[in-house]
Amino acid sequence: MTRKTAASAIEIRRKRRLTSQQMDLFAKRRAADAPDWFDLPKDAREALIGLMTRLILEHARATATPTTAGVGHDR
Repeated sequence: MTRKTAASAIEIRRKRRLTSQQMDLFAKRRAADAPDWFDLPKDAREALIGLMTRLILEHARATATPTTAGVGHDR
């Protein structure tokens, strides 16, 4: 891949990231087909919270930078 093509691809991804929107589950205004958070059954809300927590933690583990603190030192 040429340097110009790589730079173009990076710029396209950057613009896409800046224009993407995230749905606010707790907003007063929401998409017509999205249910109100508090109208969901309690077990569904708890399941969703658990799944989102797991997703966030797995993403954090996958993208974490390993630390080099203490490497090569006697303890």
